[in-house]
Amino acid sequence: MNSSMRRPLPFWRASETRVARPELWLMAIALVGGLLVEVWQSARMAELSLRLDRNRTALRQTQDRLDFVRHELESRATRAELAPLAFRLGLAPLDAQQVVLLPAEYLAAERGRDRDGSRSPALAWAEGLSRALVPEATARVRGN
Repeated sequence: MNSSMRRPLPFWRASETRVARPELWLMAIALVGGLLVEVWQSARMAELSLRLDRNRTALRQTQDRLDFVRHELESRATRAELAPLAFRLGLAPLDAQQVVLLPAEYLAAERGRDRDGSRSPALAWAEGLSRALVPEATARVRGN
């Protein structure tokens, strides 16, 4: 018989079997454990990032709501409503002769001006046209 045509022996009759080395198994288990820990840490980090984003969004919405409610409360308070409160707090009304200088951030910005202080040409043209078409109301003296 030809030696190259030999059939392999069944596994139960094989004389030489491979033995799994325990140090390789231990290294494989340690590697898989390390990878699982890294995946767990990245998933935890993603969860914490999402929670932080939700909290920031909720905080921003709450602050916006607080600003809105404060503005509504301030706009509802009229001079007549505030006068008794000012009297109870001991605040004296201003003298008519007294001049009050307000900081620039308290004053409303003029709408017709650009950021550099110059008027935009389109707005100036539209304002001139509106004044020509609709004369401003002025007091006239009636002649008898």
